[in-house]
Amino acid sequence: MPLTYQGGPTVTAITACDLMTRLYIYSADSLRGREAGTPDAIHATAWIEREVRRLGLRPAGDNGTYFQAMPVSARVVSSASTIVSGGKTFRTDVDFYPGGATADRKITADVVFGGLLGDTVNALSAEDARGKIVVLTGPANARGIRGFGAALAGAEAIALVSPTISRPRVRFVLNDTAQNEGRAAYAATNGAGPGGPAGRGGAGAGGPLTLAVSSPTAATMLGKPVENARLGDKGGPATIDVKVEYSAQPTRNVVAILDGTDSKLKNEYIVIGAHSDHIGVANGVVEHDSTKAYNIVSRVEGADSRSATPPTPEQWTRINAIKDSLRRVYPARLDSISNGADDDGSGTVSIMEIAEAFAKGSAKPKRSLIFIWQMGEEKGLWGSEWFTNHPTVPRDSIIADLNLDMVGRGAATDVTGKNKDGQELFGAENYVQLVGSRRLSTELGDIVEQVNTTEKMPFKFDYSMDANGHPQNIYCRSDHANYARYGIPVVFFTTGGHADYHQVTDEPQYIQYGHMARVDQLVHDIALKVGNLDHRVMVDKPKPDSPFARCQQ
Repeated sequence: MPLTYQGGPTVTAITACDLMTRLYIYSADSLRGREAGTPDAIHATAWIEREVRRLGLRPAGDNGTYFQAMPVSARVVSSASTIVSGGKTFRTDVDFYPGGATADRKITADVVFGGLLGDTVNALSAEDARGKIVVLTGPANARGIRGFGAALAGAEAIALVSPTISRPRVRFVLNDTAQNEGRAAYAATNGAGPGGPAGRGGAGAGGPLTLAVSSPTAATMLGKPVENARLGDKGGPATIDVKVEYSAQPTRNVVAILDGTDSKLKNEYIVIGAHSDHIGVANGVVEHDSTKAYNIVSRVEGADSRSATPPTPEQWTRINAIKDSLRRVYPARLDSISNGADDDGSGTVSIMEIAEAFAKGSAKPKRSLIFIWQMGEEKGLWGSEWFTNHPTVPRDSIIADLNLDMVGRGAATDVTGKNKDGQELFGAENYVQLVGSRRLSTELGDIVEQVNTTEKMPFKFDYSMDANGHPQNIYCRSDHANYARYGIPVVFFTTGGHADYHQVTDEPQYIQYGHMARVDQLVHDIALKVGNLDHRVMVDKPKPDSPFARCQQ
């Protein structure tokens, strides 16, 4: 597909052309990856609001608007943070940088050398690390400390010697009192906390403070150059004083309603939702086509290819062949924007397309439809958490949630995931993954199957990712999970993963627009069917013990 495209006015019917017109706008470089908490996301939601206003949908946000605001803050480490050791004062951004600090924290403790990060043979014992500031060395490309092991869990701080000190991405925090209090109450009742958010973005707090330090800083803390240190060598005491600053960052969902035609049933709602954010601008700059070629061969699930091995010589030959063929079409181009065309630009424009079909078309459901563009899914399902905790309609009036997240791919060449046994799954012309469709309501799952048989080209549903105990836990990783925790029946529609997942190569030129239009028509027809039932969709499966319990597939 072209690198740029400008389509004409959209029409009532769900069409590939309309989806293409919308997605080239919504995943353009100008929106810089739509990271929640940034002005780029505000610009994205402004475009959505203009579109739903044009369609004549009823506002269902705050105070008669289409927007539902969320209390999000940017969290940054203050430049006043210091390390004092050996009579010297070291400054953040120059000599060190804390990672993952969530609040002000001051530590005074003795320093000990812990050896090489990840070396489990030559490592400190838990007793030697307890209460200490542990200095570690690591590979030249080490960017942080993860999975440092139980032996270091009792340390006060872990300092990784880094060749460069750079400020990481700004961290954003959603302050949802209802969610926090709910988790605390659940923990008190059940004896253990349910953990952080179930989505992609949740990060736990507590444990050792982690930070990157320069070689001179580490040398002062240890009393000797790092290269001369041996496992267990002790330095003098050091004081780490981290100060954290917060600033409010406007963040919002977009919520709109198409009222039902029945005077009674219009007070019940079917949610049709997607997330409107993506992951923003990448930390580094890469050459687009080289990255595309590499991922096609060696990282077939994109960011989900966490255990991918380095390419073999044969694979390198194929990577270079693909890159060279692309180079004959386009000149080399540098890229740093994660456009999120499929994730979840595809869901975002799909909902807009479905909304237009209902708003302008003759088929109207008896029940009302809530169209919601949820912001912050990538941070930990923020938008759906906020809406389900603070709904703008009575929560018990919501009878189902239809969630679209990554519905723009699914070609036969896409590795759409792995089944529970680790075997790769592939797309097809009639491919769609369903997740959660019968976890609360057998009837809702049956309706999806029944409506599918009436489509011009029925889909073959892949339920592989919905298996209990699947290691990727997909059921808990998209916005439908926040509706399901309140016992609302859900269906998660997706065409699955691919090599461009969470990569700068997730661009509109790679989307399967005809395929996506058929997925959208299916969702439209399911919403119409559920909206016209003479009864609420029956919930015949156990509901979660609590909306604040940990989600587990």
